[in-house]
Amino acid sequence: MTLDNNFSELTDVSTAINHAGLLQLSSLGSSEIVELMGIWSTIPTDRRRDIVDRMTELADDNLDMDFGSVFRACLRDQDDEVRAKAARGLEDSDDRTIIRPLIDLLLKDVSLAVRASAAVSLGKFAMMAQEGKVLKRDAERIRVALLEVIHREDEDIEAKRRAIESIASFNSPEIEDIIQNAYDDGNPELKQSAIYAMGRSSDTRWMATVIKDTQSPDPAVRYEAATACGNLGEEDTTPHVVALLNDEDSLVQLASVKALGVIGGNLAKRALQQCLLMGDDAIEEAAKTALEEIEFDDDPMGFSSES
Repeated sequence: MTLDNNFSELTDVSTAINHAGLLQLSSLGSSEIVELMGIWSTIPTDRRRDIVDRMTELADDNLDMDFGSVFRACLRDQDDEVRAKAARGLEDSDDRTIIRPLIDLLLKDVSLAVRASAAVSLGKFAMMAQEGKVLKRDAERIRVALLEVIHREDEDIEAKRRAIESIASFNSPEIEDIIQNAYDDGNPELKQSAIYAMGRSSDTRWMATVIKDTQSPDPAVRYEAATACGNLGEEDTTPHVVALLNDEDSLVQLASVKALGVIGGNLAKRALQQCLLMGDDAIEEAAKTALEEIEFDDDPMGFSSES
């Protein structure tokens, strides 16, 4: 199928959205994006939403797929849901040209879902900023924009909590206070985001709090605590994460498996090997991935496999 025919099929509501056709939307050049956007508004709203959803799923399943140029173009879509899905689709993008459009959405979009999605996707650039991979002026724009949303009195909690999660990478005394205040706020959703932010900060000052919350009666808190332990990457947290492998909540179990893959070490490796014998397909698959991650971290060049 040619690209022109593929674009024509996208507008044809009588034709099912084609997997092979969606693959052709990967890595489009600027002229092709202009052509696609020329017919994009003629596609019914529900179908546009479905296309963006399907592209996100494909990108999650295949790292070679790059729909970033389409997602960026869709940030100007008239439909709130399409804009929100497109902004979230850019969560793993490191294309610095999307920083300003995401900031504009975060600060100005009328849709809460769009503002929250923009906050999430700016989190990648906040981490890059701390690694010196973003221009200082862009890093400051991101920080100031996230702070503005956090401190807005009339902002919805969903956008605030996503902004708190993303700004944690900047890791300053001001940000520490924001995380602590969110943790102490009394709102369970803010507490969950604060725990996630503790892990994302990579600051071991939060380790005692995170370890304590692995024993919370709230499964959502235990889930975030397991994730935070993984992000902190300290082997002192490993026994507490291992204990969560037998959690009554399956999502907490999966978060724990993933966290052990990030933390690494002999205890984590032994625990993950035991997961392979649990008889749970999801746990076993996650454990295989986690063990592969540990093996790669231990031997990134593959020297141990050489004779």
